[in-house]
Amino acid sequence: MKYVQPMVLLIAGAFACKPAPTTDGQDPQTKLTLELVDSLVVNELEPLVIDDYLEGSGKFLLRGNKSRKPHLVAETGEIVQVFDVLHDGPNGMGSGAFGYGFLNADQWVAQGLFNGYHVYDLAGNKLQLLDPIHLDIFSMSMYSYRTFFRGFTTNGKRMLVGQEQNLFDPGSLTEEERQSAVYYDRAKTVFSYEVDSSKLRLLETYPEEWKPRKEGKMLGPSPPIVAYHRGRQELALLPTIGDQLFVYDFAGERPLLKYQVDLRHRFRPEGLPEQVGDYSSYPAFTDLRYVGKKLLVEFKTRIPEDIVTQLRAASEYRYESPLFKEAMATYSKPYYMVVAGGKQVGVLDGLPLSGALDFADENGYIYVNDNLDPAVERDYNVFYRLKFME
Repeated sequence: MKYVQPMVLLIAGAFACKPAPTTDGQDPQTKLTLELVDSLVVNELEPLVIDDYLEGSGKFLLRGNKSRKPHLVAETGEIVQVFDVLHDGPNGMGSGAFGYGFLNADQWVAQGLFNGYHVYDLAGNKLQLLDPIHLDIFSMSMYSYRTFFRGFTTNGKRMLVGQEQNLFDPGSLTEEERQSAVYYDRAKTVFSYEVDSSKLRLLETYPEEWKPRKEGKMLGPSPPIVAYHRGRQELALLPTIGDQLFVYDFAGERPLLKYQVDLRHRFRPEGLPEQVGDYSSYPAFTDLRYVGKKLLVEFKTRIPEDIVTQLRAASEYRYESPLFKEAMATYSKPYYMVVAGGKQVGVLDGLPLSGALDFADENGYIYVNDNLDPAVERDYNVFYRLKFME
C-alpha cells in the first residue's frame, strides 16, 4: 500500500494526551481519542471522494468531485480503472451520478441523477438498469461526501438499501397535512430493493417513538440519514432533527428494532426546537457512519440567526461573500458523538486534521479528506486513515 508514513498523532475532543476508555458505564460525554494509522495516496489530479470500500476485496470506489467519474482503486492507491459510463450510449448511465457502491466483489451500482440505478461489472460493462426506485422527481439533494444507498449480497440475494426522497409524492397530502405531523405518518422514503426480483419495500422512515412524530410536532421533512453494516446485517436510521438514533437488525426481510439511543452533546440543545423555518441555527445531524462496530454521528453548529440577519441586510448572505465565509469559519464546526453497544460512549470535538469526514469502514477506520481544499496545492489525493484509541 502506498502510504504517507504515520506520525504519532493523537486526536481528541480537546487534544487530550491520554486515550479515553470505551468501557461500559462510561460518561457519554467522555472525550475519545483517535490516532493516525496511515494515509491512502491516489495519483490523480482531480479531487476525489470515497463512495465505498468492500471489506475483503481490498477495493475502493472513488468519485471525481467535479467530473463525477467512478474510479476503481486498490488499497495500494493504484487506480485500477476509471469507468467510462457518464454518457448516453448503450453502456452509459447519462451525464451524471449521485454516487457509486459495491453490490459484491464482482459488481457495483451507479445511481444516476435522473434515471435510477445501473448495475455494472468490474470491467465496466453494464449488466442491467433497475426498475425505478422513485415515483417522479419532486426534489433533489446532492452531497460532497454522502451517497444515498448501500449495496450488498446476502444469502445469494443482491440488495440495495437506502433513502430516496422521491419515493413519496408530497402532492398526495393536502397543504394542511403537509404542514402537520401527518407527514411523518405517511411519508416513507427509506427502502430495500431486491435486485433480482425487482421487489421494492418501503420501510419505516419516521419511527413511532421519534419525538416529533410521537408529540405531533411538525419540524420540516427532516429526511433521515441511513447507514448499513454489511457484516452485521444492521441498519441505523438517524432523523436529522431531534436526538434519537434507531438501530435495527436487518437479517430478515424487514428491519427489527434492536435499540434506540438518546444522543447528547454540550453544543446541542436538549429537546426539540420550536420551529425550523426559513433559517434556523439549530444544529441538525449531518452524517452517520459505521466505524467497525461503532456508530459515528456528526452534527455541525450553524451561524447564529442574528448574524445571518445582519449578513442578509448587507446583501452578504451568499457563499462567495468574504463576510459569509468568515462567519462560516467562525461558527460552523463539526462535532461527533460515538455509539457502541447500544449506548453513547463518548464524543469527538471536531477533526483537528485538515479536512472533512469522508468515509468510514467496517474494519474500524475513519477517512479524512482534505482534497477539495488542501492547505498546500498538490497533484494527487490523500485520504488520512484514523482509528479510535482503545
